[in-house]
Amino acid sequence: MKQTQTDILLNATAYNTMALYGQQQKTKFYLDPDKFLDWVYANHKFVQYNPRKTINRYGLSVTSLDGELSGIPDLDSLREYNQENNTNYNEKDFKTRTPVAEYPELKTILDQFGDAVFRSHILKLDPGGFFPPHRDHKTPFVDSFRLIIPLQYCNAPYFNFVIDGKITQWDSGFVYYADTTKEHYLFNSGGHPSYWLILNVETSVKTVSKVLNNLWVRV
Repeated sequence: MKQTQTDILLNATAYNTMALYGQQQKTKFYLDPDKFLDWVYANHKFVQYNPRKTINRYGLSVTSLDGELSGIPDLDSLREYNQENNTNYNEKDFKTRTPVAEYPELKTILDQFGDAVFRSHILKLDPGGFFPPHRDHKTPFVDSFRLIIPLQYCNAPYFNFVIDGKITQWDSGFVYYADTTKEHYLFNSGGHPSYWLILNVETSVKTVSKVLNNLWVRV
């Protein structure tokens, strides 16, 4: 359904309210990271993240175009994939849950946001893996936001996740809102793979309220 101007204004106001709480906010939503990753490795296999680049990055889709786990085009560069295949996919086309999403604790989290979750995945960065400095959401209206679940080896000295020039710290297994409209970069400087769960969520009064009503500490 196409949004009205009123919807857009209300959603923008909701997002701006959430952003005022800070660039990284912990929520009460949680999954056991060790048990989750044990289950993942027992049942699934990571694939290359953006296979055009020889960087130590791998992924496993939580939602995809067709509910499958091939990673194509879910974990590919959509801009390059669309150019090469004469398609016009956008990130919100990737809403079908994969078998990874059936893990009970993860399903509970996803169900909080219903069909607003799209193009989400587990990210594995091996030693030396990185994402260079960048910003998400280059349009004036932030129509989606990131929820991030740190799983294993996500803090210094093993890993650096820098937002707006500041090294972040994370409690494993908890869901965080992160303001990725600010410049940020990631680098695995340690000797172990680093695991993250990245959820993209459509901005709406409902989804923002779900985050704000479940913050770990209300400020």
